[in-house]
Amino acid sequence: MSRAVPDDTVAVVLTHRRRRLATKLVRSLLSDEGFPPDRLVLVVDRDGGLEDPDLEAAIRVIRLAANSGPAAGFRAGLDAAFADPTVSYAYLCEDDVALMGLPVPRVADLRAEVEAYERSGGRRTGAVLAYGRRFGRRGGAAAPFLPDPAGPRLQPVDVGSWGALLVSRRVHDAGLRPDDHWFFAYEDFDYFLQISRAGLAVLVDRDSGLAAAASTSTLAGRDATLRGERPDDADEPWRAYYVARNMFELARRYGDLRWVAWHLAYSVRRFQLASSWAERRALLVGLLHGVLGRSGRDWRYVRTVGELPQVPRTGPG
Repeated sequence: MSRAVPDDTVAVVLTHRRRRLATKLVRSLLSDEGFPPDRLVLVVDRDGGLEDPDLEAAIRVIRLAANSGPAAGFRAGLDAAFADPTVSYAYLCEDDVALMGLPVPRVADLRAEVEAYERSGGRRTGAVLAYGRRFGRRGGAAAPFLPDPAGPRLQPVDVGSWGALLVSRRVHDAGLRPDDHWFFAYEDFDYFLQISRAGLAVLVDRDSGLAAAASTSTLAGRDATLRGERPDDADEPWRAYYVARNMFELARRYGDLRWVAWHLAYSVRRFQLASSWAERRALLVGLLHGVLGRSGRDWRYVRTVGELPQVPRTGPG
């Protein structure tokens, strides 16, 4: 029998132009995870919301005036969650994370695992990711981390995607907040590296990491997971701009020239594998703007389609 979600935990969902997927996720957090409506915050990055107006009215909604990106959205959600002094943890979710096949329910068990980890002498926990990455010997290259199935439930990682992660109040109280300098791409890496620098543990949940491995370890697996639900990376060439641009800033903050050298070499490979000239153009402009130190949202490179329309299934005949 699964545990009840502790009263000191608040769920935060960030959405942008994905009403259907956000609605599915919110319903799962309420019914599968057991969050009460007053412990769920929906942050709308300007465009979007839920398909169900009654459901939206039942929870707290923060609507940002501008499309400011994931870091700004999650920062608003974290500020709202931790404004309540009784809240110890925030469970941050991207609006499409339900597609990744994570085990549910998981939040209450994850909270118990964090407490057991710290009682056993583990470092003070900052964040627990659903899937993560570790840096290798090549500067700046962070490979997907496959947790050891026989290892402990919580295993250390360096960085990862937002996905569905548990964030401790310690992080917020230390003044560590997502930085919207980036707008998109590597803003999640920056947040987790901030947490590590502050001496707090960044961990991955073994069970969710293994469950989502097929969806998160390769681009082909990711595309297969997203197919029919939302545009994949090939359908969103604008992403290449921020990936190319923002690695320069990540290297300035946490790396060295080896990170830049790896990034330039890998960008050549990305250029060769790009599925369109729009993606190649975005990559080249991103490299130029990265060298020039540009940051923030570029109006030419933004999401236009958040999710794909669902075709009703019909029976034979």
